[in-house]
Amino acid sequence: MPTDPNALADLRRQIDDIDSQIHDLLMRRTEVAQSIGAAKGAVTNHMRPGREAEVLRRLIARHRGALPQTLIVRIWREIFAAVTALQGPLAVAVYAPEGTFGYRNLARDQYGWRTPITAYRSAAQVLEAVADGRATVGVLPVPRGDETDPWWRSLARGGDSVPRIVTRLPFAVVEPPRTDNPEALAVSLYEAEPTGQDRAFLLVETGGVVSRSHLRELLASAGFEVLDIQVNELGGGHYLQLVEVDGFVPAQDARLGALAAHGEGTVVQVWAAGGYAVPLPLDDMTAHPGA
Repeated sequence: MPTDPNALADLRRQIDDIDSQIHDLLMRRTEVAQSIGAAKGAVTNHMRPGREAEVLRRLIARHRGALPQTLIVRIWREIFAAVTALQGPLAVAVYAPEGTFGYRNLARDQYGWRTPITAYRSAAQVLEAVADGRATVGVLPVPRGDETDPWWRSLARGGDSVPRIVTRLPFAVVEPPRTDNPEALAVSLYEAEPTGQDRAFLLVETGGVVSRSHLRELLASAGFEVLDIQVNELGGGHYLQLVEVDGFVPAQDARLGALAAHGEGTVVQVWAAGGYAVPLPLDDMTAHPGA
C-alpha cells in the first residue's frame, strides 16, 4: 500500500511540535531549579541524591509504553547532573585500577557526560580527593568482606572532612549481577537524605572478637535491623565491623549512643557511615506496561 505523503508530513509536524514542547519544559525546569538554588541562599548542599532517587522512582512507576525505562533514567540523570553543576561544583574521583573501566562507566552513567571525572589507582586517593575538596563525589567498590585493608576503615572517625556514603551504583539495575558487572558506593562530604526506602552503614569498633550473631543481638536491642556484617582486624585486640542496616540512620541518631552505652563493654565506638536510597530493582526496569 503506497505511503500517504500528507499523512507522513503531518506526523512529522506533530513530532516537531512535541520536541518544541519538551525543549520548552526543559528550559522551564532549569529555571525553576535555579530558583530553588537561589532560595537556598548560603546553603552549600546542592547535591540531593535522595531527592533524585525519589524523582526516578516516581517516573518509573508512572511510565507506560514502548520507550525503555533505562532511557528515562539516562535522560534524567543527565538533567540532574547539568542542574547540579549550575548550582555548585561537581567533580568525581573514581577508583580505576589500570586496565579497568567498570567504575568509570558507573560514574559517567550516574553523574553525566559533562562532569569532570578523574581516575585514581587506589581507594585512598579517591577518599583524599573528596576530603580535601578536589572532588565532590568519590566512587569506590562495594565492600566484599575479603579485603585485608578495606577502604571503609577510613570512615571510622568524626569530623566534617570525613566522607560518608551517599549513593549506591548503579541506581537502576538493568541486568542480573555478574563478576564483570561492578557495583559501587559513592561517598561525599554531603549527607545522605531519607527517601522512605533506604539502607545505612554503621561502623562498630569492638574491644575483642564478637560473633556476628551476638553483634546482631546487640544491634537489634538498639533498634537496628541488620542486613550484613563485615569484620576487619584493627590490631591490639580491636576489631572494626561494617554493618549494613535497613532504614535511614542520621549522624546523630540516638540509637548509636544506645548501642555504645549498652554494648556490654565490648562496643568501644560507633559511627554512622552514611547510606543510600535503595536502587530501582531489575523487575521495575524490565517491565513493559501498556499505554
